[in-house]
Amino acid sequence: MKKGAAERLREKGVVPTVQRVAIWEYLQSRSDHPTAEEIYEVLSVDFPSLSRATVYNTLELLWKLGEIQQLTIIDRRAHYDPNPNPHHHFYCWRCGRLLDVEVTCPFAERGQVEGNRVEAVQACFYGTCSDCLKEEAELQEKSPR
Repeated sequence: MKKGAAERLREKGVVPTVQRVAIWEYLQSRSDHPTAEEIYEVLSVDFPSLSRATVYNTLELLWKLGEIQQLTIIDRRAHYDPNPNPHHHFYCWRCGRLLDVEVTCPFAERGQVEGNRVEAVQACFYGTCSDCLKEEAELQEKSPR
């Protein structure tokens, strides 16, 4: 059975405040890699006393605990991924979606690279996502030739 956010925080020696639990649970419910600001905007409706600092500090704490990934992609804002396991991402230039992709990458293993210790690997592919490609194809079919 999957452990809840409060239990996981306690196991890590962290006090599971209502706000920390809400932030982590919200992130776990998402697959779109939200930013701290997006998380704040959604959760502040239910938690009026929630501050941006609490959101940023909680995300940094979860990242340092190895429970989430922090991604800085094209827009230079950190996006947060609830999946801490090694995997890669795809950024769509057209719609801005950030997707998880499961591909084999020869550089994905942590270890040594030219005498340097690798502690994390983040790869991001850039292009047009399948949804945007479908939309593009539909528009081309409908346009007069």
